Amino acid sequence: MKIFLTGVTGFVGSHLLDDLIEHGHDVICHLRPSNMANNSKDHVSTSQVNLMDIDAIQKELTDIDVVIHCAAYVSTWGHEDDFQQTNILMTKKLLSAAKHAGVKKFIYMSCAFVVMDQLRAMMDLKESSKLTDRQELPYSRSKAMAETFVLEAGGEEFRTIALRPAFLWGRGDIIDRQIGESARRGKFGWINQGEYLYSTCYIKNLQYAVRLALQTDLFGQAFFISDGAPISYRSFMTRRLSIGGFPVPSFSIGIYLAWALARFTENGWKYLPLSGLPPLTREMVRLTGNSFTLSIEKASKLLGYQPTYSVEQALENLSTQYIHH
Repeated sequence: MKIFLTGVTGFVGSHLLDDLIEHGHDVICHLRPSNMANNSKDHVSTSQVNLMDIDAIQKELTDIDVVIHCAAYVSTWGHEDDFQQTNILMTKKLLSAAKHAGVKKFIYMSCAFVVMDQLRAMMDLKESSKLTDRQELPYSRSKAMAETFVLEAGGEEFRTIALRPAFLWGRGDIIDRQIGESARRGKFGWINQGEYLYSTCYIKNLQYAVRLALQTDLFGQAFFISDGAPISYRSFMTRRLSIGGFPVPSFSIGIYLAWALARFTENGWKYLPLSGLPPLTREMVRLTGNSFTLSIEKASKLLGYQPTYSVEQALENLSTQYIHH
């Protein structure tokens, strides 16, 4: 297929690009001008079209079979306009342009966190769970709103699919980029000792789910994607940090104290001239501070999805990658 891929410089997009090339697809990678570079990979070309310009995008998508939209403002903190413009408005414009250009399929990279709301444990969630609309969860909320637009646009002639991976991990993930370094500085710890069940999604399992989504004729559907059986958050993160060569924290605080501290910290960054990002936000606490497990029954029945790697197999695979690098 001829595929237009956004977010190619990010963790998910870069891994998907490699997998799409491996499976023989021709890929046009959208890159910002600041990220343009010579690309010698076969079956790959680049585009720097303005994703906020519907007419320009529409011309770019002529003869494209599938759009895979991974680009997003990924952060648990920021101005509301950042989330609105990048996660919602840009998705709407790309969606509209793709539909009018005659693109047959639009795969949106959503996330499982679109159904997070209260601090309570959330177990064995189905895709029918209510989408979050909480202001203090800006990333999850904006992804939920964008996903809604994508699914509502679907039809027989324009098949839209949303994939909702659980906590994504693999080489170059958020542990490598942020959490691990925070652990080195003593700024990462456990909430409620980290002893709760949690669903994860190894990047190679997501690659497989995308391949299935490319093949299906379904539309207007969202699917949770995970590594299958959930695992203790502390057990998983301890192994993942260790594989990356990062220290494993020992301190822990209660979830309600963490929530209160996060609110206090957010107020500091909101009202004082503080630089950088706050070290703790309520969305961080909600994303990783309590049980959060998913059912992949729908993906199994309708897409034929089963994880190609269990968590244990994926950890072993990742460990080998580190040794070889």
